[in-house]
Amino acid sequence: MPANVNYEFANAKKKYEEAQTNDEKLIGLQEMLSTAPSHKGAENLRKDLSRKIASLKSKMEKQTQAAKKTGHTINIKKEGAGQVLVVGLPNSGKSTFLAEITNAKPEIAAYPFTTTKPEIGTLNYGGAHIQLVELPSFLDGGELMSQVYSMIRVADALVLVISDCQFYQIDLLLENLEKQDVYLTKKRPNVKIVKSDFVGVSFVNQHNLLIDKQKAINLLRDSGYRSHTFILNQKIDMDDLLLLINPRAKYMKAICVSLPINNIKKKTNIYKKIKIYDLEEKEDLTDEIFYMLDKIVVYTKKPGKKADVKEPLVLDNNSTVMDASKDIHKTIYKNLKSARVWGSSKYNGQKVSKNYILKNKDIVEFLM
Repeated sequence: MPANVNYEFANAKKKYEEAQTNDEKLIGLQEMLSTAPSHKGAENLRKDLSRKIASLKSKMEKQTQAAKKTGHTINIKKEGAGQVLVVGLPNSGKSTFLAEITNAKPEIAAYPFTTTKPEIGTLNYGGAHIQLVELPSFLDGGELMSQVYSMIRVADALVLVISDCQFYQIDLLLENLEKQDVYLTKKRPNVKIVKSDFVGVSFVNQHNLLIDKQKAINLLRDSGYRSHTFILNQKIDMDDLLLLINPRAKYMKAICVSLPINNIKKKTNIYKKIKIYDLEEKEDLTDEIFYMLDKIVVYTKKPGKKADVKEPLVLDNNSTVMDASKDIHKTIYKNLKSARVWGSSKYNGQKVSKNYILKNKDIVEFLM
C-alpha cells in the first residue's frame, strides 16, 4: 500500500479485509478505488483495484448463473402487460397484499417466512393483465437468495410491502438491493459518453464536475475509458461516477404499500422518493402499478360499433396510431391511412394522422 494514502483509503481497505461476503468485499473495493490517490505513482494501485473489482463481479455473476442450473429454480416467465415483484421483510404482509389486490390465494400466517416459493397473482387494469409475483424474503440468506435477486434484476418494477409505516424496513430493503447494484431511489447519472478519435479523457460542462478532475480522469481511464468525452448534464460527484462506470447497475421503479398490521395507518405519502400507499387506496394503487410499466392501454373499435374494452392493446408510452395497427394485423398496418381517436384528441372521433401519439385509455378506429 502506498505510504501517502489518506485515512478514507485506509478505512476502506480495513473494511475490505474484514469483509465476510462477496457483497461486502465489492463495497470495500469500490470505496478503496474511489479514495485511492490520484497521482501518477498510484496508477498501478488503481489498475489493480479495477482488476479486482471486475474479477469479483465476474465471479458473482458466474455464481448466480450456476445457481440457476442446479437445485431449485424460481424463474417465472413474464406474462401479460408486465411483471411486478412484491418484496418485503418476513411477515410484513406481502401475502395479504397479494390476496387483496389480485386473484391469488397465498398462504397467510402470523409467523415469519410463510412464503417459501413465489406466489403469482394477476392484477386487472382496464382489461390489461399485470403479473404480480410475491417473492420469498431475500434478507434471510437462504439458498434461493441469488435466484431471487436474479428475478428482481429482470422484473419491470417492484412493490415494497412494509408493516405499520415502519420505514426502517424500506431502509433495509434499499440497503440489501444496493449491495446487488439494484437502485430504486437513484437514476443513471445524466452523462453522455462519446467515443473520441483522440487518446485521453475529456469533459464537456466541466463546471458540473464536483471532484478533482485528475482523480476523475484516472478513475475513468482505469475503468477502460481511454479515448472518450463525457458530456456532464448534471452535477457529478464520486458516487455518481462510480454508478456511471458500474456495468451491473440496475435502476428500477418502485412504490411501497404499508399494511396496518397493528392498526397503525399511513402518516406520509412519500419516503426517500418512494410513494407510500395503503390498501384503502386500491384504485390509486392499481393505477400507479400500471404507470410504473411505462405502458398505455388503447381500445379499438370498428366503424359503427362500440369499443372493445375487454381486450385492449398494451403499448409502450409514446406509441403512435401506426404502432397500434401493427398489433392488430399486418394488413391494417400496410393499408392504414389515418384514424379516428376518442380520448386525447381535441374532440371525440377526431380524424388524426397515422403518426398521432396515443395516450392512455384512448379509443382508436383505423381508417384504410
